[in-house]
Amino acid sequence: MKKLITLLLFSIFIQANAQEFTYKEKKELKGYSDYIMDSKFSPFRNYFALTIGNNTLEIYDKDWKKIFSHQGNPKSVGGHISFSPDEKYLAYAKYKSDNDIAIIRLKDRKIIQVLNGHSHIINKVEFSHNGRFLASVSSDETACIWKWENEQMVLLQKFTYENAVMGVSFNYNDEYLLTGGNNKMIHLYKNINDKYILSDTISALKYWVYDVCFHPSVNEFVTSSQYEVRRYNINKQKILFKDSIKIRVNRSLKYNSTGEYLVFGKYQDLVILKVDNNNMVEYESIYRHSDYVFGGTFSDDGLFLTSFSSDKSSIIWELTGVEPSRKSLITDYMDGELTSVQKIILTSEVIENILNKLEKKLTAPRDEFETTIQYSERRKNLKSEVLAQLQYYTEKHYGLKSKPGGKIEIPIARLIGYNADLQIYKIRFLETDAGIKIPTEDAKSFKLNWGKAYLQANKVKNTDGKSFEYSNFEMVHPVSKKIFSVMPVENPFHLVKRSRNINIQKGRAESDIIKTEKKAVGEDILGIDRALIFATNIYDSFSELVNPVIDASAVAEELQTNYFVGTELVVNPTLKEAIEKIREYAKLEYSKNDNLLIFFAGHGIYDEVFKEGYIISRDSKSDDVAKTSYLSHSNLRTMINNIPCNHILLVMDVCFGGTFDPLIASRSRAVADMYNEVTNEEFIKRKKKYKTRLYLTSGGKEYVPDGRPGHHSPFARKFLEALRNYGGNDGILTINEIIQYVEKVEPQPQFGEFGDNEPGSDFILLVK
Repeated sequence: MKKLITLLLFSIFIQANAQEFTYKEKKELKGYSDYIMDSKFSPFRNYFALTIGNNTLEIYDKDWKKIFSHQGNPKSVGGHISFSPDEKYLAYAKYKSDNDIAIIRLKDRKIIQVLNGHSHIINKVEFSHNGRFLASVSSDETACIWKWENEQMVLLQKFTYENAVMGVSFNYNDEYLLTGGNNKMIHLYKNINDKYILSDTISALKYWVYDVCFHPSVNEFVTSSQYEVRRYNINKQKILFKDSIKIRVNRSLKYNSTGEYLVFGKYQDLVILKVDNNNMVEYESIYRHSDYVFGGTFSDDGLFLTSFSSDKSSIIWELTGVEPSRKSLITDYMDGELTSVQKIILTSEVIENILNKLEKKLTAPRDEFETTIQYSERRKNLKSEVLAQLQYYTEKHYGLKSKPGGKIEIPIARLIGYNADLQIYKIRFLETDAGIKIPTEDAKSFKLNWGKAYLQANKVKNTDGKSFEYSNFEMVHPVSKKIFSVMPVENPFHLVKRSRNINIQKGRAESDIIKTEKKAVGEDILGIDRALIFATNIYDSFSELVNPVIDASAVAEELQTNYFVGTELVVNPTLKEAIEKIREYAKLEYSKNDNLLIFFAGHGIYDEVFKEGYIISRDSKSDDVAKTSYLSHSNLRTMINNIPCNHILLVMDVCFGGTFDPLIASRSRAVADMYNEVTNEEFIKRKKKYKTRLYLTSGGKEYVPDGRPGHHSPFARKFLEALRNYGGNDGILTINEIIQYVEKVEPQPQFGEFGDNEPGSDFILLVK
């Protein structure tokens, strides 16, 4: 009776919270020549991989661009994959045959090693949560444990059974390892001194074990078979049965990142179980595939679910109501800007310590009364707090020592090799490679004594008063005590942002500026020209576009190559990323004659209730009635107007872009020949005299076309034509000349002023 009441209460709870979990189809990957055996997102969702039944692996980046494809022996059929927790590697079973494993380095998609420890079909591979181990199980009746040693995986242990091994899983802190298979047994191993020792066994099960999976945060696991899902606890290194649910499981099963849901295939359905401490209940059954569903996986951030099937497709489902993993929260607070070492030190204990120390007002969701600028400032403070904690735990994890003079001492992990021609010693420290510029004789003695050597870096408090800036990495020679400069591939303590396509030319020669018989114009008159270009093709909640990135890339290249403009292209930014980038430009120092062009390409929208236009960011929500996940035109006007650059032009190739100015201002366009009789120098002086706040949009209060796939939008095509006119005879391109090219585009582009624009202002670009 007590159990019945519990089930009824749980059923009521499920119904009351049915609106919490929702799903909708986001993307279907189809048209493959064979079934899809496995598909999943990487831990930080920068990659997506799937395996095909003809023994093919495909890897996509976060913009769904295919970046890797490999086919082994088609007779080996579909393989299995596992991403390392730091997202640096992908383990791919059945690389060239059915019994080998490729270790793929994701940054350059190189096969760095092939593991050959099995003699028959590999049924599953899985990285440990700390990334130090890889487990593989096979129909050759063995399980292999691999361990990283000096950038290579070595076979650490091999367990033998009496039948095929189908499933393997590490618990949340890698203390335990679990295997199960066709011998109808479950084996539990405990990590003791970096080796896994048998701790307990469950035998005489009724059915073959298809898969095993540990809970993401407690010592609890589930097993699947043809007719049921069983759940167990671990207590004092022993396995204790907890409960079960009678249901068919096709093959694999997987928890979401919080352990609240389980997902697996059941015939042609994708099934989701709702799991709490007392019960497992069938919660959702998604019928979408037309054939056998092998299984599904949740993304760590709780935003997506994948399913894969013998109908030759993998479907991406967009979710709401699913909590992100604790690690994903840290990643979100850092805007995804984690270094390699920070990804590694994020153990469960460190994550909990960081989250528990954060002020609730910093992590609270945005409310309707908080402006975009206020929210951005709060997120910035949150990021500083988290970064400071990450830096503290990095130092603690590696036992780094502080030195007098604001320096920190860092051990060298290992030597990689010396290049005598370049006189550079390549080393590794804190999960990154680095080069030391060191003469040959000093390098020889360094090699013999490198264990006594150490690195040092300056550690200075950032202006946020919380985190630190680590710089000027040096090596102290263990014998001579000489100091040699160290050049790390990555700063382990914080990412150093490098702008893409940025090349601001400060040292212009007068003869290269304007090739004319008249007097050349000097740097003091020209100033420095910059272009900040945003382009969005991919959206989480809106239809994807084809041309914005193509358009923006062409504009960026044209400005960079043929004008004196340093360009930065920001592709598919989230709202936070776009605002942070604008904020970054607002913090730059500008001279009175500097120019700044800001360009947006992508989706736009107009709200008839608020009478407000918006730019849609990658992560804007389609069901966001308050529009807090959008970049409003009013906020954009405020932000751009407050950038301390005298001359700013905003160009928007988005729908409803003309609503940027509530008045849709109209300006005189008949001034192209106004300064024909003056020199270029005088012309530029007059143009630079007044403060400029001008905008140009691809339309007014209407939708604008994206254009044919692979071609430019109508507005972008004409804008590029204007750029490629290169300012006519004088090599000076004005806003009025640009307008003459775009004004006949349908719908009608809009031009006007905003903010602190002064009468008589203009925006000019100078051709090289």
